[in-house]
Amino acid sequence: MAHHRPDASFDALPALSDALRVPPSERSFGRQYAQMYDFRLAVLRKRAKEAAMERHASAAYVDRLLDIPPRQVCVVTGTFFSALRRKPDVLQDIARDLSLPPPPPRTSYVDMEHDELFFEDQSGRVRLVGEAIRPGSDLAHKCVTGVVASIVGIETPDGDLEVRHVYFPGLPPPDAAPTTVTGGRIVLASGLRAGEADPKNDLARELLVEWLTGELDASSRDETRRISSLVLAGDSVQRAAWEHVVDPKHQEPNPFAYMDPLLAQLCESLRAVVVMPGAQDPCSAALPQQPLLRTLLPRSSVHDTLHLCTNPTWFSVHGRRILATSGQNIHDLLKYLPDEAQTTDAALNMAASTLEWSHIAPTAPDTLWCYPFKATDALVIRAAPDLYIIGNQDAYATKLVHNVRLILVPSFARTHEVVVLDTETLEPHVMSFHT
Repeated sequence: MAHHRPDASFDALPALSDALRVPPSERSFGRQYAQMYDFRLAVLRKRAKEAAMERHASAAYVDRLLDIPPRQVCVVTGTFFSALRRKPDVLQDIARDLSLPPPPPRTSYVDMEHDELFFEDQSGRVRLVGEAIRPGSDLAHKCVTGVVASIVGIETPDGDLEVRHVYFPGLPPPDAAPTTVTGGRIVLASGLRAGEADPKNDLARELLVEWLTGELDASSRDETRRISSLVLAGDSVQRAAWEHVVDPKHQEPNPFAYMDPLLAQLCESLRAVVVMPGAQDPCSAALPQQPLLRTLLPRSSVHDTLHLCTNPTWFSVHGRRILATSGQNIHDLLKYLPDEAQTTDAALNMAASTLEWSHIAPTAPDTLWCYPFKATDALVIRAAPDLYIIGNQDAYATKLVHNVRLILVPSFARTHEVVVLDTETLEPHVMSFHT
């Protein structure tokens, strides 16, 4: 049925996506992460400074934190650092007696009575105070570790910096020459979790495949024939299914023995199938996660419609530039909020903030693993996307932010839902496969 579908015009966008591919020879964790922070600040400083000075032209701009003048409103650019009492400490984890069981993972790093916020650059660090960033405020939630910004403030008698206003770099300007957009629909899914022992999930996945291939029922074929592409944004298999030590008396089925023929069937029917790794998949946990090995998917890998990508990744379908992640960046950012504030709306707002910060995962490497890049930071947003996908979320949500369609893609294993997007209008809707 592939010949009845619109051409996806898939483009890997190598100018953007190649920076996220880390060759084996460069996968070294022996480097210091300081270079990443320095590069991040150097790249984003100009836009953050311009955003602040455009609104506060009369304020003095100070190049270094150590040169902040006393009793004078000024503008300074740097990087936030959240000193959170409950934040994980790698050195403490290593030093902990290995005979003790690991503590349960924290769902929030926040302790409002003891947490402090700092601002730093190559010259030093200053503590931030003021009503504008009081704990629990909307602005304070945006001032997380690793975010580059310009602050309008004044030094206090104690040597702290009282924050009046904060300005973020924002997205890069849009391309001068618009691309040609072609009509078609793409399906966004995540969290299939093959290998999970749940008959309802197995049935829902089968219904999804039958619907995508036009075999579910005749009434759905008019819609499915307009679908050109499928994006699987991480967690395609269940970690326990491939990580489990095999017991000769009770062998666990290989989840890829299920996923490979499923993907092969989809690759035969669709024009493009994009597969990204996620937290559950057999892949390094460090961002950017590298593509799944083709040896895991021998049947589907023979099709040129299969595209194994990094996480995060850039690509283009139907002329729309797409930035996609499998969700770890937002999961970690939510831990900078109290437990009761970690809602779907909060996840959507955090995703929107990453666009405002011009950085996919600013908390990496502090609380989110990533490669120690040399003289670069591959997670800086270098172009304005048309579509921004966040996979493996608790529920579907969407909003339009600076002309970018932002979509939280629900975990299929939890919700049995996928998102269908019209690439011409950027209007999404949910398709459910409840059993």
